[in-house]
Amino acid sequence: MPDRPALAIKIGNDPGALPQSGLDHADIVFEEPIEGAITRLLSVFECTGDPKVGPIRSTRWIDTQILPMFDHPAFAFAGGIAPDLRAVHQTPVDDLDFTRYYSDYFRTDTRAAPENLYASTTTMWGLDHSRSAPRPVFSYGSTVPTGTPERSVTLTYSGIFALSWHWSGQKSRWIRYVNYGESGFVPDTDADGSPVDAANVVILRVATHPGPYVEDQEGAYGVRSQTVGEGDALVLRNGVAIRARWQRAAVSDPISLTSSGTGAPIKLAPGNTWVELLPLHAGLSEQGATAAG
Repeated sequence: MPDRPALAIKIGNDPGALPQSGLDHADIVFEEPIEGAITRLLSVFECTGDPKVGPIRSTRWIDTQILPMFDHPAFAFAGGIAPDLRAVHQTPVDDLDFTRYYSDYFRTDTRAAPENLYASTTTMWGLDHSRSAPRPVFSYGSTVPTGTPERSVTLTYSGIFALSWHWSGQKSRWIRYVNYGESGFVPDTDADGSPVDAANVVILRVATHPGPYVEDQEGAYGVRSQTVGEGDALVLRNGVAIRARWQRAAVSDPISLTSSGTGAPIKLAPGNTWVELLPLHAGLSEQGATAAG
């Protein structure tokens, strides 16, 4: 791993943000429920970078609950409401807020604001002052844990947003599909046309409750997902689903994954990982397969 900090970049995930840029080079992507019944992405870069990542959007409280597990990461985002900014300032991160480093970000002329703000990982790493690599957040191994062959898993975050992960035996990857409202499921692609995919998908069932602050102009309150504690999980890797438990004692701790059946630690496949923070009330459906492929 390069001798540099983790770099987290906040990326929009509403329909106007699609297609995003740079997600295919992120090591870990956290999908976070936010106000408006949609999600936003916290993409974390460690091993590789990308010259164009975005569109970059504002921070939320949940970011301050995830970032400390990467020790002292750099955090690139585009402002936020005052209480969320105070939470960032109280978190051990290198604050690379656009409002402080506006000349180090760039806008495209092919989209309207706020969906047109981007940054280069090289530039963002150049602004960081720590230069220390984080400890691993997950354990990895080539041996596939015992699981159930799975063709696809669908997550219904709300009545207006759902997504599905489909296993491709040909590519040995989980391929992402999204569904906004009544559009039906369509492939989620990067701006260059390549599919958004993952070696691992970690689905954490988390308790959520409304935050104390209004987050948008429509008067919607934020969503607070509880990532400290424990709960059920589903781990997707190598075409199988492993029923699991997640545990985390403090915000500074990584996420521990153990088999629901044996209690043994679960290792992920080498490669990139998406972590879905799926509310307890949200839908989760599986379509199994007699053979992973």
